[in-house]
Amino acid sequence: MSERATRFDRLYTGDIDPWGFRSSAYEKEKYQATMLALPRARYALAIEAGCSIGELTRLLSFRCDRIIGIDISSVALDEATRRNADRPNIVFRRGELPGAWPGENAADLLVLSEVLYFLSPQEIEDLADRIVANWCPGGHCVLVNYLGPTAEALQGSEAANLFISCMKARTGIRHDAVATAEHYRLDVLERCAVTGAEQGINP
Repeated sequence: MSERATRFDRLYTGDIDPWGFRSSAYEKEKYQATMLALPRARYALAIEAGCSIGELTRLLSFRCDRIIGIDISSVALDEATRRNADRPNIVFRRGELPGAWPGENAADLLVLSEVLYFLSPQEIEDLADRIVANWCPGGHCVLVNYLGPTAEALQGSEAANLFISCMKARTGIRHDAVATAEHYRLDVLERCAVTGAEQGINP
């Protein structure tokens, strides 16, 4: 188990809801804004990175045929599984990004809410590589990043800007929306049609 995984398991063991996902007005407003930002009413497969105890995962599950929630903490995922036992279209997986990104199916919705700034710049680049490999053309990617001090090497806007730059370097994207609230920013990306060069085809 990595130092990062140990750190988060310890955090959730001390408090199963350390950021007040269930009670905080900030979290409730942010979740509402995230759901309103989704450009489509329905998605086939969503991947949520850093799903924690599954509060946003649950909301997303009503808009998706299937959703995979990934988190580094087994303690958080035990709680997420318990809380969402009545939602059979949710699958939770424990793993550390970027390596844990699921690559077996193409997803049309990606949600990275307050997770990017926990990664290093190299990990963000590696994550972009993995995402491009199984993100459907026409699919959407929603980023949410805290604007206050993160106590991490990267701050929220730095992490978001780096990720967006990495995605632009790897595939065609449209940066549809940037909404900045008092404490967070929300970005919506759409993947354009895959080019011949991306498919390994000479023009």
